[in-house]
Amino acid sequence: MISSGQYKHILIYNGKGSDEESRNMLYHSIDSVADKEKHVVSYITAQEIKEGVWDKTCQLIVFGGGYDRGFNEAVGQDGMSKIRDFVLAGGHYLGLCAGAYWACDHIEFDKTGPLEVVGERFLKFFPGLCIGPAFPGFQYNSTIGARAVPVYYDKVGAFDTYMNGGGYFLPYLKQIKSNNVGQELSTSLNPNLVMHSRQSLSSHSTPRMGSLRGPQHKNHSTVLHNSWKALGVYSSLENKPAAVVSCQMGKGTAILSGVHLEYPVKLLHKDDPHILQWLPVLSLSEEKRLFVFSDLLRQLGVIVRQCKAVL
Repeated sequence: MISSGQYKHILIYNGKGSDEESRNMLYHSIDSVADKEKHVVSYITAQEIKEGVWDKTCQLIVFGGGYDRGFNEAVGQDGMSKIRDFVLAGGHYLGLCAGAYWACDHIEFDKTGPLEVVGERFLKFFPGLCIGPAFPGFQYNSTIGARAVPVYYDKVGAFDTYMNGGGYFLPYLKQIKSNNVGQELSTSLNPNLVMHSRQSLSSHSTPRMGSLRGPQHKNHSTVLHNSWKALGVYSSLENKPAAVVSCQMGKGTAILSGVHLEYPVKLLHKDDPHILQWLPVLSLSEEKRLFVFSDLLRQLGVIVRQCKAVL
């Protein structure tokens, strides 16, 4: 029996902005690898987040694919403040695709394109930008832009995983100098690219704890970024930008991923021609994907079933 006084619950956001398929994949994957004697996996609504009674028994809160403006509208500043305070106090956050964009200081999605979403974000777990789509072709409510992308992750090396519209993480220049970044990332980042992005956001000369262009929350006037590191990089993209990052905030941790590490190949739609072409390469990497997803959960304090790396 799980004690309600321990941080053992894993909560997956279910509300406006949340994509049903990603939500279901998250539930299946987390429930499959988390130790059932230690954790309960369930959904949480925007209203429940704002009410704030969840944080005392929660180990991890998860936001998956969808669209982050929906998260903003439904969760609101009160809910986002509760999520951020939860992490600062020692809780954990996992964001994939839209959930990763949402947790950065600033996002640039399809900039100058028909789907453009550009702006500051509230959580600010990653002190920089999430820029996407990292690969072309994305369309909402479609798999036409879905693909298998090669990622390098230290513990397993190279593997391919599913992606549809996710971004890459670009830190502000001073963060590159002050943080212990993985070798694969530190040897490949283009300082000129980072500086350009930094200068394009003149109002963001210092990462801030702020609001969505509204009054600042009274508890968020101090910069609280501690450190971040790249866990995985896009090995096929120029400069090998970060695909997965771990961010230390206060006493807690947020892990953000531009790729859908929660998607088991067996649950992908085999009758979808846009996905069918990628199934062979995804199948070859399935054991590595499962290990990486489990490893991320471990880093977020989740007790997982034994899963060894495949090198």
